[in-house]
Amino acid sequence: MRAILAFLFFVFGSGSSPVLAFLPRDGVAKNRPGTSLRLTEAEIPQVALTARADCVFWFFGASGAAGIARSAFPKMFNKYSTLQKLKDVGPTKGGEMLGINTLACGFPQDVSRADVQQVLNNPLSVDEIVEKFPVPEVYLASKGYLTADAFTQANVDANPLAVRAVFDTFATSTNMAHPQESQAKLDRYKENVDALKSDLFIAKILGLAAIVTLLFLLGIADIIAFTDVYHGWFPDWPGGENFPFGMLKPNGSPFKIPNYWI
Repeated sequence: MRAILAFLFFVFGSGSSPVLAFLPRDGVAKNRPGTSLRLTEAEIPQVALTARADCVFWFFGASGAAGIARSAFPKMFNKYSTLQKLKDVGPTKGGEMLGINTLACGFPQDVSRADVQQVLNNPLSVDEIVEKFPVPEVYLASKGYLTADAFTQANVDANPLAVRAVFDTFATSTNMAHPQESQAKLDRYKENVDALKSDLFIAKILGLAAIVTLLFLLGIADIIAFTDVYHGWFPDWPGGENFPFGMLKPNGSPFKIPNYWI
């Protein structure tokens, strides 16, 4: 989510519009022979120079959001892998299953209602859990936020998959949750444990949507950056028109780009 916000701030908070990268760059010389033409800066069309400046702007600007994304994906994968390892792990009270959507939620198996109830019936409040099980290396934890580690320690005798199911309703895609919101959900689940199923499903879908949106935005950034490279350094390359289908044209191969370099 932080990566998406960073990218959106960069796109819409900057003075450059990403739409401009997709517009034709009128004024770039066309119909030149398909040979490399090295031009001085004075001979290069202004639109090509503008495209080069835009390319540098997008490259360094979008790289910040991409860097956050690259650091987030391993954490997401590790979280998913850890969840899969909880299958058939730990004690269970058995009995009727809660009936969560294991495929959509990414859970290796369903959880027992009795196991979930054990977690919900923990006598410690969220604030007490945060105080009793501090995580000093996490800044927000020192400010009162509930972490997955603290919640797990507070329910060490419960089924670990049930513990994770409850906590994942608090946090969409992180291991950190707001204490008041978490306590409010715990109180609601104690009255109606079935409400946990829908909340868990929604939390997982929102997390997946965030990942898909992030990938889409990063893809748009890559397209814009490449478009500016094309208009700035080899605007007559046939493969750049209607990319990537333009590469099917004669001389549209990327290996022909040096012949159109300006």
